[in-house]
Amino acid sequence: MALAVVVLVGALLVGRLSGGSLGALANLPVRRRWIVLAALLAQLGGGGAGLLSTGAARPLYAAGLALSAVLVVGFLATNRRLPGVPLVAAGLLANALAVGLNGAMPVSLDAAARAGVATGPIAAGLDPRHTLAGPGTRLANLGDVVPVVLPLRPEVASPGDVAVVAGLALLVVTGMRAGRPTSDPDPAPRPSRPGGGWGVPPENGRVPPERSPPVAKKKRKRRARAKSKANHGKRPNT
Repeated sequence: MALAVVVLVGALLVGRLSGGSLGALANLPVRRRWIVLAALLAQLGGGGAGLLSTGAARPLYAAGLALSAVLVVGFLATNRRLPGVPLVAAGLLANALAVGLNGAMPVSLDAAARAGVATGPIAAGLDPRHTLAGPGTRLANLGDVVPVVLPLRPEVASPGDVAVVAGLALLVVTGMRAGRPTSDPDPAPRPSRPGGGWGVPPENGRVPPERSPPVAKKKRKRRARAKSKANHGKRPNT
């Protein structure tokens, strides 16, 4: 999908220009990655079976896409704390719902005309993955209704496609910036040497005697006064 390629390339550029790196993206704590491979195989199997025929292709394609969506949603649920993952899951569920209710992804004639996409193969039944939207289409608003006018490869996308691409872009940018070093404020100054004050060296290289805290001085004065009063009441020995 051209829209996904354009947006993801832009996300990589934004992540790189903002101080991120691909290494940080690769270190994201992604769990159960094998589910993605299984989902890809299921979708490729359904799509490949759909290309073998025309009329009977749509149920096979729909079944492959539904199985793929279930696997991907399970993967996303496992990694739901990652940024952008909820958007991807919502988009995939919307696409699966549209395909499951109609046997293929419904395409809006108006959106296809505005994007400059030919609908002849779909009308002729040569594209088992898509069907033209009509009065009997269920949840037509979840179909391909968003015209994407790109210079070289125009296309029509669904709201689910837009959500998936937006979630992936958020995941890429946030993941690349995850390992970016943050600038900490300057630490509080510390005495350069005993008795030298806060960051100021002693004068003439001499280390003055260690100063007592004010609380300790007050305690010593109180003890001295108490001792003086006690001695004042005693009579001298004769």
